[in-house]
Amino acid sequence: MSIGPILSGRLPGSLATRQLQSDIASANQLIYRMQNQVATGQKYFLPSEAPASAIRTMGLQKQLERNVQIQKNINTDLSFLEVSESSLGTVNEALNRAKSYIISGLGAASSPAEKQAMATELSSLITASLNSANATHSGRYLFGGSETGAPPFQTRVDGSVVYNGDEFNINSTIGVGFLEANNVNGNDAFQAFTDPITSDINPALTNQSRVEDFLGGRGVKLGRVQLTLDNGGTPQTATVDLSKAETVADIEALLENAFAGGPLTLDVDIDPSTSSGLRLTPSAGTVSVSDITGSYVARDLGIASAATAQVTGSNLNPAVTLNTELASLNGGAGIGSVSGTGLQIKLGAETATIDLNGLTTVEDLFNAIKGTGLDLDTDINSAGNGIAIRSRRSGADFSIGENGGTNATALGIRTFSASTKLTSLNHNTGVNVDGDVDLQITRRDGTDIEIDLAGTKTVQDVLDAINAVDPGNLVASLNSTGNGISITDNSGTGPFVIPDSSLSVGLGINGTESGTDNTVALVGSDPNPQDTEGTFSILVGIQRALAAGDDIELNRLGAIIDGEIERFTLVRSEIGSRLQSLENEASRLEDHRISLEETLSDEFDTDIAEIITNLQYTQTVLQATLQIAASLQQLNLFNML
Repeated sequence: MSIGPILSGRLPGSLATRQLQSDIASANQLIYRMQNQVATGQKYFLPSEAPASAIRTMGLQKQLERNVQIQKNINTDLSFLEVSESSLGTVNEALNRAKSYIISGLGAASSPAEKQAMATELSSLITASLNSANATHSGRYLFGGSETGAPPFQTRVDGSVVYNGDEFNINSTIGVGFLEANNVNGNDAFQAFTDPITSDINPALTNQSRVEDFLGGRGVKLGRVQLTLDNGGTPQTATVDLSKAETVADIEALLENAFAGGPLTLDVDIDPSTSSGLRLTPSAGTVSVSDITGSYVARDLGIASAATAQVTGSNLNPAVTLNTELASLNGGAGIGSVSGTGLQIKLGAETATIDLNGLTTVEDLFNAIKGTGLDLDTDINSAGNGIAIRSRRSGADFSIGENGGTNATALGIRTFSASTKLTSLNHNTGVNVDGDVDLQITRRDGTDIEIDLAGTKTVQDVLDAINAVDPGNLVASLNSTGNGISITDNSGTGPFVIPDSSLSVGLGINGTESGTDNTVALVGSDPNPQDTEGTFSILVGIQRALAAGDDIELNRLGAIIDGEIERFTLVRSEIGSRLQSLENEASRLEDHRISLEETLSDEFDTDIAEIITNLQYTQTVLQATLQIAASLQQLNLFNML
């Protein structure tokens, strides 16, 4: 600030006064501004004071706020993952200890009392592992997936362990457009579900099939197609917009209406020979279907065709959905008679029979299964062509069988069928059909036979080998109720015996039918029960095997525990990788924060030393101005001249 000059000559007093008042006001305003700058540390207080700098400052402030929030997210993620990794460490120790118990508990390496002691100690390890699996942090259960409000794992009376969580991850933002999960769900951590029981059940195309479900669920993006009907006269051409069609019935109506009332009409229906595609039939002559340039609607619907008497569309392969009708499954053949049959589901010691009478859709079936109260998970399989049933219970055998009909097979969820591979039986330990032992049978007439099963691969191969011995008299088939193999023998009325051997026990058909009625079958047990084969299934299985002195089961579990330990180590390694990635990102963000703060300071923060110097200078100027003003206000005779 400068002091206004004293003009030469006479100066009107009013003008001098106004000039001095303006200088004093400017000085006071400038001092007030600089005092505020010193107090707040800001260069300016309104964007209009420095528009370009204000725009840059607001951008920097937003970046800094985002940086701070992401750092908070990362710190939260780190805390959750660190506690998760620590909890898994406890379970890893339990698995390694359990492995040592298998070695110590086999055969004569330990006494029955020592095996009982190891079983008791293993029970304590299972409890500790369950506590770790139900660990919490910041009021959240760590291993329940998105179900964070209740303990995800629960012990049943029989010692089995139920997983009540889901398979979802909880993601947080750790960068622009970059999400990272801060949890490990219970199935990923402990393999808490069985593998899904499922197969392709080929739903037929129906008028209610939705366009979005075509092509295995990929759907078809509809638009315009061009059709031409020609009977040798003037061709009838129509461009039909299918974009508003939602179902097969909508497509049929739009295509037919395009030619309604014309000399030639068009009939559109579902091809009855395949029940999988559309069929277009003109009232006479030929029909051709083509796409508009740049469109692929006709191609995707499988009806693009040159002129022909009838267009037979390709398979639209509708996906299975909750609304899929049971009667449309298996190419429209349905699931067979449900009267008095249905499904039989076993889970541990519990057995439930599901009545399918009155059920019309897949959703109805799922509700019926859930209504049993068994710990089962129902869903559409990943391929979209079948239903998938899983058990949530570790340490409990799970199976789905028939109840006198073929409904389970038709639904693709029977756990023991003719196509079941022998290598998958007995919890994937298989049956050694290529060894030196043949299947021995003592028939009802007292004769002994041996059946060579070498080379058989599936259950059907075994059935065929038995049925080939005495066709129509020695008959093997799948159990009509539940699962297993039933064998009838009408050679006499004596006992029908299949003695214990690795083959008979492995196939579940060892035993005796001592009744004299030769129409009564020797009913085998289920050799293909399902289990999770995860952490808790193995721990519970070892504890039970030690308590029972079951060396066969200990050997089986010994063959799979190394794989589970390796899998579990990979889970922990993946968490470790996430932790390292988060720590690196946190370090990068901290460096970026410092850089942002420095840039923001240069742009927005005031230089305190400079402002104080300017403030002192301005105060000196103000004091001088006040002195001049005081001097000018002292009037005398010379002022009047």
